[in-house]
Amino acid sequence: MGGKALNKYGVFTERKNTNEFYIIAQDIQFRLGMELNLTSATVTCYRTKADHGDLDLLISVDKDIQINWKNYIQGAFKPQAINSNGGVYSFDYHGFQVDFIPIPKQKWETALVYFSYDPLGNIMGKTYHKFGLSYGWEGLFYKYRNPHGTNSEDILLTNDVRRIFAFGGYDYDRYLKGFDTLEEIFKFCIDGKYFDSEMFKMENLKSLDKKRNRKRGSYHLFLNYIKDNGINTKFIFDENKDNYIETIDRCFPGAMLVDKICLFKQKDAYAKAVADKFNGEIVMEWLPDLKGKELGQAIGKFKSYWGEDFDSYIMVMPMEDIKKCFMKVYNG
Repeated sequence: MGGKALNKYGVFTERKNTNEFYIIAQDIQFRLGMELNLTSATVTCYRTKADHGDLDLLISVDKDIQINWKNYIQGAFKPQAINSNGGVYSFDYHGFQVDFIPIPKQKWETALVYFSYDPLGNIMGKTYHKFGLSYGWEGLFYKYRNPHGTNSEDILLTNDVRRIFAFGGYDYDRYLKGFDTLEEIFKFCIDGKYFDSEMFKMENLKSLDKKRNRKRGSYHLFLNYIKDNGINTKFIFDENKDNYIETIDRCFPGAMLVDKICLFKQKDAYAKAVADKFNGEIVMEWLPDLKGKELGQAIGKFKSYWGEDFDSYIMVMPMEDIKKCFMKVYNG
């Protein structure tokens, strides 16, 4: 997205005015319908947008349909280059960048809302992040982190956009009216219940988020709007995101968030118990000269020997028997 995805191939596309934009969109959508029998939709922009750097086209795809998008694009549109990035296929058509974004049918409504009115979805996502949540085109998720601090489970709370907006303090009925200007989109974000101007500043973003937003012109325009209009709205979020879990659970009871978190914690505790009882340091006590790659291979061989029963074996067997079995497998 953004009109520069093909530059690395030496292909430079141009901006198109709104009339040209919709002519290209209708042409491609007609062909998708006729040739692949697929429904598609352009990502909605504010109504007075004069020109466009690319065409973002959402394509509804049934889970049972397998399409080689690169082959289809090459055969149908004969582009100079095709770039695939994160499930988005970018190519040039009549000197314009087109982005195909395949969307599973069951996620269609959520995706239509999330991708519309750039940079709205991105801005809203930062609010949800303050609650320990992730908002994207697939819905609203709680990001469960294991004791090592890495994402281990994404728990779907809802893909009902009205409920998503309500939790984040955004007026969905106002959203449905659409936006005439980019400024109206910015005002909609600022009017949100939990808006905090500080959390959007580049210096307050995590490194990956900072890298992504440096390339997003609309995000910089939002930052400039906040600065130029002296907007210093502050909302104090709890630094311990775990304190929001009960509130989230009450708002989305069908997700059974608390129950799932308890289950994941039990699994983590069990995995830690297995790792504490059998690990590389213990094996090195048995075989001091076994290190590095060879150590990893030996442990992998032992785990493969037991397969799905490995964890339960480690937990129930005495250490002496584990050592004997390991040596047998290692020397065998």
